Amino acid sequence: MNIKKIAASILTVTTLALMGISTQTQTVNAAVASADTSSVIYITNSNGAPLYSLSNDTMSTTSRSLANKSAWITNKVANVNGVTYYQVATNTWVSAHDLSTEEPVTALDKTMYVQANGDVNIYDAPNGNYVSSISGGSSLHVYASKTDSNNTTWYDVGQSHWINGTYLSNDNVKETLTMSATAYDPVVLGSNMGYSGVAANLSKFPKGTHLRITDGSGNTYDRVVNDTGLFAYSNPNQLDIAMPNSQALQFGRQNVTVQVIG
Repeated sequence: MNIKKIAASILTVTTLALMGISTQTQTVNAAVASADTSSVIYITNSNGAPLYSLSNDTMSTTSRSLANKSAWITNKVANVNGVTYYQVATNTWVSAHDLSTEEPVTALDKTMYVQANGDVNIYDAPNGNYVSSISGGSSLHVYASKTDSNNTTWYDVGQSHWINGTYLSNDNVKETLTMSATAYDPVVLGSNMGYSGVAANLSKFPKGTHLRITDGSGNTYDRVVNDTGLFAYSNPNQLDIAMPNSQALQFGRQNVTVQVIG
């Protein structure tokens, strides 16, 4: 979830403490007002949260609103006629009825895999206290996700135990290795196999093996082994990746990182 500020071209945006900039205690001309340090609020109104302006101790509705499930920085709180409002830009407020100060939780029901060399810590809450650890390569059932104020996604793996999403993947990476690769265009060779395949040594990677290939420039190619040929047949440590001819010529021959996906 991206934490937002209203564009300065529309409104003057408040200074953000989350970027390391301190904020000053401020007051507003409201019936009851209180100051707060910078924090994050999360819109929970499915129709969007109306924005208000404050004048003469009265909140007035504007024509603008904030999208549901969006996150915003706030550094001032006001209480007007018994309702709490949070400021998201100069004299631009959101009602507490349309938001939450807690990060939203998204329900999930799936298996994910620990991607790490070594152990990964498990906590009792996002950014919480250490509980235990789990080894890389393990699988976990995931029940919920939550994005914190630093835009980091955490996953609930049961019993309110949470893991930093940096170390989890939807893919079961069985093996990671470095190989040599070239590229070819099946169309040029008169084939109708398309560009979803890769030629490999079939004794190393049988047909149907899912490979995720990352080249030296960081480009990623998800391919399924569907061919062999002389290039790969004679060298089990080489691949020939299907792609349009113009891309294949630029690809040349290079070392690539290959993940075998289960």
